[in-house]
Amino acid sequence: MLSLLSAPRAGLRPARPPRGSRKLGAALRFLERRTQRGVTLLELMITVAIVGIVAAIGIPQMGQWIRNSSVNSAAEILQNGLRQAEAEAIRRNLRVEFMLTNGTPAASGIKTLTATTNGKNWAIRALDGLTPLADENAAYVNGFQLKEVSSDITVEGPASVLFSGSGRVLDNKGAAISSHQVYRISRSSAEKALCVFVTPGGGVKLCNPALASGEPFACQPQISLVKCPKA
Repeated sequence: MLSLLSAPRAGLRPARPPRGSRKLGAALRFLERRTQRGVTLLELMITVAIVGIVAAIGIPQMGQWIRNSSVNSAAEILQNGLRQAEAEAIRRNLRVEFMLTNGTPAASGIKTLTATTNGKNWAIRALDGLTPLADENAAYVNGFQLKEVSSDITVEGPASVLFSGSGRVLDNKGAAISSHQVYRISRSSAEKALCVFVTPGGGVKLCNPALASGEPFACQPQISLVKCPKA
């Protein structure tokens, strides 16, 4: 009985797979042959041309983005340095100097470091009156070399700013100032310049001279374009 049921009947064809399965199988075989065949010279040339066009458009924009980002980084680092100098003066209740310099900021030599207008680096040191503390380790607070961001970064600003123990801003002779102290940060070939300014009361702010007066982070009207020109 089982053999009769399992044996195929004479004259009957084997069942065919559904039509959709045949199409799927044909498509898979086509793709397999296509993969094995590789790409043609025309396809390769088109791909190379597309890559070249994308690179020609994207690489200059990427370079400009990197230059603008380095200006942002240098400005924020300088702003943080000024804020640290002010906070250290209040914490220690003594004068602290934020200075631009072309020397190397470090604990060793901090007492003889020379403040320079438009210096390439900055340093923070604690003072006894108008002179650095006798102990170099106590005098040195922090420092930064702008070449760590980029050797093309330029800072234009006063040689030094002093913060009193109450957070007020003084000049290098210890007298209270009545105007904003402005640092302009730029980079050659960059489309952006930023300014960091210190108010007489000790406020430290970052602004963009390219923004119109009234916009967030605009320099105007507090800082004129004469003191902080656009890039």
